[in-house]
Amino acid sequence: MESVRRHAMLALLLLAALAPVPAVAQEQRGVLVLFDEDPNLPGLATINRGLRQGLRAEFGNDVSFYDESLRRSQFKEPGNDELMRDYLARRYGDGRIDLVVAVMEPPLEFLLQYREQLFAGVPIVFCGVDSHAFDDSRLPHGVTGVMMKRSFAETLDIALELKPATRDVYVVGGTTRFDLGMQDIARENFRRFEQRVRIHWLTTLPMPEMQKQLASLPEDSVVLYLTLFADGAGKSFGTHDALRLVVQAANAPVFVSLDQYLGTGAVGGSVFSVESLGGRAAQIGARILRGELPSGIPPVALAAYENVFDWRALQRWRIDEDSLPRGSELQFRKLTLWQNYQWYIVGGIALFLVQTVLVVALLIIRANRRRAELARLESESRRRRAEEDLQRQRDELAHALRLTTLGELTASIAHELNQPLTAISANAQATQKLLKSDPANPDIDEALEDLVSDSIRASEIISRLQALFRKKRAAYAPLDLNSLVDDVLHLLGSDLRLRQIQVHFTRAVVLPPVLGDGVQLRQVLINLLRNAEDAIAADGEGPRDIHVETGRSDPGTVWVTVRDSGIGLKEEADLERIFVHFVSSKPQGLGMGLAISRTIVEAHGGKIWATRDPGRGLTLHVQLPEAAG
Repeated sequence: MESVRRHAMLALLLLAALAPVPAVAQEQRGVLVLFDEDPNLPGLATINRGLRQGLRAEFGNDVSFYDESLRRSQFKEPGNDELMRDYLARRYGDGRIDLVVAVMEPPLEFLLQYREQLFAGVPIVFCGVDSHAFDDSRLPHGVTGVMMKRSFAETLDIALELKPATRDVYVVGGTTRFDLGMQDIARENFRRFEQRVRIHWLTTLPMPEMQKQLASLPEDSVVLYLTLFADGAGKSFGTHDALRLVVQAANAPVFVSLDQYLGTGAVGGSVFSVESLGGRAAQIGARILRGELPSGIPPVALAAYENVFDWRALQRWRIDEDSLPRGSELQFRKLTLWQNYQWYIVGGIALFLVQTVLVVALLIIRANRRRAELARLESESRRRRAEEDLQRQRDELAHALRLTTLGELTASIAHELNQPLTAISANAQATQKLLKSDPANPDIDEALEDLVSDSIRASEIISRLQALFRKKRAAYAPLDLNSLVDDVLHLLGSDLRLRQIQVHFTRAVVLPPVLGDGVQLRQVLINLLRNAEDAIAADGEGPRDIHVETGRSDPGTVWVTVRDSGIGLKEEADLERIFVHFVSSKPQGLGMGLAISRTIVEAHGGKIWATRDPGRGLTLHVQLPEAAG
């Protein structure tokens, strides 16, 4: 029974072990970055920025950063390392650190010395340690990182190439352990130059004495700066600040091998780019934080050297930039006004040109419009003059045609006037006899009435003739079409009777007025009736009737037709030809009557046309618009 219970318990434990574990929130990772000097120094700040950005890209906000600095150049008293150890133990002894990053050699040496007391079992990633310091066989367990292969020989090569007359090289460095390490590398690098130039080591002098010596260097000298965290008197410096003091004092160009030193006044050289160190260290750190063992990640050695120079220093020392190694980068170039603002200048010029083109285009358009307007006005003026000339010629031609027509009617008009004048003469003689024989005779009143009536009739005939003979511009007024027909029939009455032609006038009872010139419209009616007379006369013994009719059409037009019993027209095409100038079927005709009539009717906004009558004869139609009410 006890055995069964034990087996049951084991089964429950096994099921519990195999059961899925509930998901937990991602734990926060702690990363301590240990520097040798102030992390705000340009080079160290660049490394720190690249490290943080790389790890943030991998873990986002699930990583916490802590920065500490040994500051050995400032605290050189015995026992300072032990004080730093105790400080770090108290601050980070709670196990919050999952990864320690040592920037440069001093922090790595410190960590390796006190690792078990501070961060036992915590992986260490170093960054910027010289490749001469370690190899794979000497790396302690749990330690890897990014090494940099420091070299100063390439910078000295460039300095001697740019200043080929150089005889003396002055190397400037400090007295800290780090400074001395850099000097060991430089001495090894410079051995091959000892037969070519004299190398002087300014590494143990106090800063004022060093500056004094740098200010009086012999001609054809160059200065090569390493690092200086403390001078020969033990005074601490930021290595960048020390470099600025060196540059200010030296009467020769100062060359460097780290890109972080550019901008201090140094010329430059073959410089190591510290920007890549932080990023590569972040890659290694991310692999470790994800579970990889440091022993499985070999250290990386970088040799990221580039030829970079300060343009301002080249100008100061009169070094021709064309003599720089091919592919060199120039920084801090003082650009000309054109180089600084060339795109603004180009943009401004382009904008100015565009605006100029637009203004010119607008002026051209305006000028073209002005010319077009002037041309239009000139054309309109010419058109008006042409219309006026045409109207004047038409009026003159119509007047000439009236004179011709009236000349043809001379006999009829004389007969027409002779009747009332003869009656006036007879009545006057009768009145004289009556007055002599019997002054009180009632027939005298009747004779006087006849005299008045006949004189009025003669006056009307003369007035109609004067209107037709008169030459004046068209004057439009509302006219009664029936009255116009009556006037023309009275004027042509004698001629119609002489020719033995009967006129039958069928007038519209209610006929609205038309707007027109009375003389011209009378001339149209005379032309139509005269053509009808001639057509009847040409037929010889046929019927001798003319039918005149007026009426009103919708919308808003009145009309008059003249239908004769003459010979008519044989061809349908002749219905239009009779309105063409100088086309006439009469031997003595000018061919102008109907042509002038059409011109007058169309000038009044109407139209005129002819139709053939069944059997014989021709009908001429005139349609005119009503006068506006």
